[in-house]
Amino acid sequence: VVVVCVSLTHSRSKMSASAASRKVVQSVAHRVEIDWSRHVWSCSPQVAASFNKLKSWVALSDSMAEKYATLPTPIDFGKAKSAVRDKSLVDSLEAFYKSNQAPAETHEWAPEEQELTAKKIAYLQELDAMHQELLPVLEAELAFQKNNRTTSDTTVFDMKVNYPVIHEEIEDEIERREWFKDTGIGPNK
Repeated sequence: VVVVCVSLTHSRSKMSASAASRKVVQSVAHRVEIDWSRHVWSCSPQVAASFNKLKSWVALSDSMAEKYATLPTPIDFGKAKSAVRDKSLVDSLEAFYKSNQAPAETHEWAPEEQELTAKKIAYLQELDAMHQELLPVLEAELAFQKNNRTTSDTTVFDMKVNYPVIHEEIEDEIERREWFKDTGIGPNK
C-alpha cells in the first residue's frame, strides 16, 4: 500500500505533492524494469489499451519528474510591491502566503483496486508464461510450413506425410461415405 502524506506549503523543508509523487514513481521505477517491447503487451485489444495507458502515464510521470526536479523559487513580494499600485493588496497576499498552513494530503490505494490490479498482474504473468511456452512451438511450426510449402510439384503422399491429421480426417470421411461433408451440398451439409 502506497500512502503519501504531504503538506502543501511554501516551506522548502516540506515536500510538495508533485515531489512526493515523483519519489513514489522513482522508487517504483527502480524496483521494476519494464520491457516495453514484449509481445505480451499486444496479445489482446484490452491488454494493448491498458498497456498504452500505462506507458503514457509512465512517460507523463517521467516528464513531470524532470519538470519538477527542483523546488519553485520563492515569491518576490518586494518586486511585486514596486510593480503594483495598491501596496496593501500585496501586503495582505504576503501575510496570507506566510500564514497559510495547508492540511496534509493523503492518498491511499483502495484495497479493491489493489486486488483487481493483483489479479490483472497474475493474469498477465500466466499469459506471458503461456506465450513463452508456445513461442518455440510456433517458431518450429512456422519453419516447418516454410520448408514444406505446397507447390505444383507437391504429391498426395507429401500431403499425407506433412499433414497426417487432415489425411486421417479424409480417410474417416471416405469410410463413413461423407462425400459432400465440406462442400455445403448433399445430405451431410
